[in-house]
Amino acid sequence: MSLNEQRQAAEPGARYSSKLMTALNRFTGGLATEVANPLKVKYGKAYDYLISGDTHRYREEIDTAISQYRLALEQREDFTEAYVGIAKCLRRKGDSLGAIQYLAHALSQNGFRRELHQDIAKCYAECGYTAKSIHHYERAIKLDRRSVEARFGLALVVEMTEDFDYTVRLYEQIIEIEPEFLPAYNNLGSIFMRLERYEEAEALFRTLIAKAPDFTRGHLGLAITLDKAGKRQQAIASYHQVMRLRPTSKNTDFIEKRIVNLNAELGRVKSSKNTTLVLIK
Repeated sequence: MSLNEQRQAAEPGARYSSKLMTALNRFTGGLATEVANPLKVKYGKAYDYLISGDTHRYREEIDTAISQYRLALEQREDFTEAYVGIAKCLRRKGDSLGAIQYLAHALSQNGFRRELHQDIAKCYAECGYTAKSIHHYERAIKLDRRSVEARFGLALVVEMTEDFDYTVRLYEQIIEIEPEFLPAYNNLGSIFMRLERYEEAEALFRTLIAKAPDFTRGHLGLAITLDKAGKRQQAIASYHQVMRLRPTSKNTDFIEKRIVNLNAELGRVKSSKNTTLVLIK
């Protein structure tokens, strides 16, 4: 019998003993206690304002969301989630510096939350405070050794400092932790290409393409790597694959010029009808 059926059976007129009624009331009361939200219990009205703020933020009603979060803080100054909510809103408005202030306050209340260090690291990076961003990303990783998101964010910031050894280690760690995290292959391949480590770059881009055959950036990365490595014929084939996958790509002009130049380097020119390639003897 379902809980609703039990309640209906217990309506006046049903012939159940007082002992059964007592047991049923205890059972339903226990359920209510079990599903009670601890944040609602702890923060009361402030929690209602928080939920309202989240709802408006998800609807992109940012200013209204901020006002609701502020009402939550008027009820409880120690409500960490309300500080985080305001920070997220400010960042969405492009005010990363303002977001830092609220995230710093949240961290002062709970410095062991990985996602808070991660969020403030993003804001510091956006404001140009590279060292502080790196510090908080590294702190986030210490709190969660398998956090791919924190490692990826750190790798992006470290790459800007041109500390390529550290950046390479981070991307390799990401691939080890999460082999299906495709951006790591793409970015690491790009770094190897910049370092003229073409064989390693090619291997990464080919692995990326094997995992995601329609990922245009993977084919483009492979094409440029083959181009730089002097593998003209293979580069031409990869450039054509990029064009097939995304004919309206913003890289179209560059790709078309490279295809023409590579064919010229191979001794090929277009016929008078501009339809075939003829080998020059």
